[in-house]
Amino acid sequence: MHRSLIILGTALAGLVSQAYAYDGTLTINGNVSAESCTISVAGGSSSGSITLPTVSTKALAVAAATAGTTDFSISLTACSGASTQAAIWFEYDSNVNAAGRLINTGTARNVDVALYNLSSTTPIAVGQGSGAFGSSGAAFPISSGTATLRYQAKYYATGVAVAGTVTASVYYTVQYQ
Repeated sequence: MHRSLIILGTALAGLVSQAYAYDGTLTINGNVSAESCTISVAGGSSSGSITLPTVSTKALAVAAATAGTTDFSISLTACSGASTQAAIWFEYDSNVNAAGRLINTGTARNVDVALYNLSSTTPIAVGQGSGAFGSSGAAFPISSGTATLRYQAKYYATGVAVAGTVTASVYYTVQYQ
């Protein structure tokens, strides 16, 4: 019996040493800012709505076709702190597909919603940037405590569009630098 306890103890010691084995170290760095601004989407609160125009299915008859370009802005006012720029980080979650477009939960089929930086023809890959400042939405200057961050939303065909409603949403975070 004494011999089997020694063998069991030796085996357990081997398991304990394996539990503490590692191949490297991952260091996480970040910054929490005291920056604060009042946020307004499309002239409302920090949670606003953007209405895309009604478009024909003919405008979305092939995959990757876009239509209904609608400019929108996120305004920052009463900003306090030393930051001179702001950008939006559009968050990835269950409302976003693997391509980084917003999933339509309405009745239209083969239609997503894509977000764009105002001067770009390439959709923002929502939630897929590096997370670094400005890697999701472009950076805009903060001047005299205010900034206006401008973007676009468009219908994006994933195939031949089928008529119906389009509803999509995305969470966002304001980044400061």
